[in-house]
Amino acid sequence: MTIRIVDNKRVEMTDDEWGMYNQIVKSYTDITGKGEDLFIDLFEANDEGILVFLKPPTKRRTSLEVFLFLMALMQHQHLRLMHQQIDQIVAELKNKNKEDK
Repeated sequence: MTIRIVDNKRVEMTDDEWGMYNQIVKSYTDITGKGEDLFIDLFEANDEGILVFLKPPTKRRTSLEVFLFLMALMQHQHLRLMHQQIDQIVAELKNKNKEDK
């Protein structure tokens, strides 16, 4: 995973997620505004770039596509974290099992 900058915040994304973000930004960028602006003030992220809170768009207009993308990104990030934790626990149990033999 790579840390990217979205709305001046660190966000951990895969290359595919970053590509999707850029496609969304490009599709909403025109002479009236930048697609990046649709992501302003919609989320909070921790120091590791993991989305920890999604905010309903109350101050500015955004797109349902943008909000759904952020929801999916948050779910993917948390699933990746859970998989890492499970892999670590399984490895520890294997090592403990080897030591007990």
